[in-house]
Amino acid sequence: MKTKLVTNKENGDVWINTSQDVEPILKRNHELSSVLPNHSGDYRWRYVGEIPLVICQQWQKECGAAMGTAEFMAYAKKKLKDPDYKKLLVKGGL
Repeated sequence: MKTKLVTNKENGDVWINTSQDVEPILKRNHELSSVLPNHSGDYRWRYVGEIPLVICQQWQKECGAAMGTAEFMAYAKKKLKDPDYKKLLVKGGL
């Protein structure tokens, strides 16, 4: 993850620009989808996927809650049900 500070010399405003190469995370999620068990039988707990930190940070801003709180977890679960984020999941839905 890379963070860059950008300063506007005219008015002194400062922006924080954070970026992350998410391709390795998406690739790993895809690879795990073929080897991890489905959610059935003895597998009551399973690995669901991985969310890049930059996406978590964006979701924190959107919902106004910190990572790890019940409010954030509910928001993240809602976002993960959106087809736009299906590559973050290893085995389909939640």
